[in-house]
Amino acid sequence: MEQKKINNLTISRYALKKDKDNEIKTIDWQDGASEMTDVAVAKYTGSLLVGEMAVIGLMYKNGNMYEIYGPREEAMFHAVEKIKAKKRGAEEFHQKFMTEWNKAVPYVPGSFKQKVTELDEHKLLNSSLKAKGYNAPKFAAEAGRTKQSIYGQISGEKGISKETAIEYSKILNVDPVDLLFPKKTTNIWGTVNTLKWTETDEDYKPCRIFASSEESVIIPRDIASPNVRAIKVNAKGSMYHNQVMFYYKDNAADLEINNKLCVVGIKIKGFMDEELNHFYFGFYENYRGENNLLNPDPYAKSDEKIILKNFDLDFISPIVATIDPKAVKDNTEAQKFVPETVSISQQQYEQQMQLLQQEFEKDMIELKKKANMDHKKGQKVLDEYNKAQQRLEANLQEVYKFIDDLHYKDNQKVKKQLVKELDDSQKLIKQAELQKRA
Repeated sequence: MEQKKINNLTISRYALKKDKDNEIKTIDWQDGASEMTDVAVAKYTGSLLVGEMAVIGLMYKNGNMYEIYGPREEAMFHAVEKIKAKKRGAEEFHQKFMTEWNKAVPYVPGSFKQKVTELDEHKLLNSSLKAKGYNAPKFAAEAGRTKQSIYGQISGEKGISKETAIEYSKILNVDPVDLLFPKKTTNIWGTVNTLKWTETDEDYKPCRIFASSEESVIIPRDIASPNVRAIKVNAKGSMYHNQVMFYYKDNAADLEINNKLCVVGIKIKGFMDEELNHFYFGFYENYRGENNLLNPDPYAKSDEKIILKNFDLDFISPIVATIDPKAVKDNTEAQKFVPETVSISQQQYEQQMQLLQQEFEKDMIELKKKANMDHKKGQKVLDEYNKAQQRLEANLQEVYKFIDDLHYKDNQKVKKQLVKELDDSQKLIKQAELQKRA
């Protein structure tokens, strides 16, 4: 099998052939021109670590298989470009691929327990029509199409190509991408106040991030990535109030981050010498070799301008985008149809870790408030905290293992489907040869 990487895609080239026992075997790619005869599509939705993925198999008459694996949008567009390179019947095969693409139902692993959403890919057009006040006959008349073709696209029986999406988008005044792919969303894992102390079970100084209840937000497509994270500023009177800040969960300490808005993580020792993670939002400054974090809000009190001084940096990532969801006018009105995010994900494990830590710190503060802190009680709370952390870590490792296995399983699923298509094609070829001889 030949394999190579193109951006985020993995391209595999191999051939399928029956041996003397009539078993299908994988062999090397067969050199030489051959006609593209069939296509198979498998989709799945994993955690935020992997996002929406697809495996596409293009089958050739001589048994060759061209397999595309990777992020759903990239895989689809790569397949379209490959199909358009056909010398004969490219348009018909393109339509066949788009139909198979729309018919493919994303596989959602049971361990993720994702809720069924009303916004499957093939329902995007229908949702946009409803949002804009169109029914199928009215839209068909304006688009110069038959009612049957529009009904077919709404139901998912007929695919929507990139060119068709562009044509429809001009009528509906939407982004053509939103007719092909659902909006990408992420959870806002934390909240921060830049002006005041936040009083919860534990007091949080200005610019310290605390894990909050779940709220989802649409990710701008140009920064969309499985590794994107979001926090929200809740500080009335601040220029940042209601702003959602996006950053990548990659330690970017080696990048040019001086004097930039960043999310910063530090490690501190707790009451029982346990290691805790605290996260902050602010301007990072490296001054004469010292790490400092400054409050970015111009209205911050003078004695709260410096958040962290000469601290040990554990994690840092620059803010890559800032939006106010309430102020953004989305012509697709997609906020009404934001798809459910995966109920168990890497990000949510991280959020659970922070919530767990906050509960632990609250319990330790309560114990410390007593005149004589009972060491045994403190140790018991610490042990419970460590056990809960270990359970979460074990669950996260199960997710990682599942993701590793999923690519192999999806490849096998595609190959089985392609083997069936190969058998059907060979039967048709034999029938044609017999008819020709006759």
